[in-house]
Amino acid sequence: MISPQPVTREIFKKRLVDLCLRSGLAGFPKDHVNQHILFKSAVLTIGEPGSLTEREVNEKLIFWLSHISRIKEIDHITLRRRLVDTGYLTRNNDGSCYQVSPSGSGQQLFDHTVDQLDILEVINSGREEIDRRKREYMEKSNSRCKEK
Repeated sequence: MISPQPVTREIFKKRLVDLCLRSGLAGFPKDHVNQHILFKSAVLTIGEPGSLTEREVNEKLIFWLSHISRIKEIDHITLRRRLVDTGYLTRNNDGSCYQVSPSGSGQQLFDHTVDQLDILEVINSGREEIDRRKREYMEKSNSRCKEK
C-alpha cells in the first residue's frame, strides 16, 4: 500500500484559510485531514516546548478560537480534550501539566515545513487576500453599473 503524500506547507495554508475564514463551519469538520489541520494549527499556536499549566493551554486555545478559527460550536475545553485524545498534547495524570507532543496521531500527515508556520500570519494574510478580492469585485461591479 502506498502511503499518501504529506500535506505541504502551501496546501496546509490554503486549507487552513478555507476552513477558518470561508467555510462557516459549526463544529469540527468531518474530513480527517481537515480535522488534523485544525489540530496542528492550534498546537502551533500554543507553540511552546516544555510544560504548560492548564490555564496557559486554555488561554492559548481561547486565543486560537477567537482570532484564528472562529468556528462556531467549539469551545476551548472540547478542543483541549480532542488535542489530548489525538496525541497533539500530553498531560500528566492530574491534568495540571500539559506538553505539546511531537508525535500526535496526525503529525505524520504533515511535511516538516508546516512546523515553521506562523499561524496568525497565515490567517491575517488570508483575510487580506479575501478583502482584496472583495474590493476588486466591488470595483468591477461599480464600474459596470456606471457603464449602464
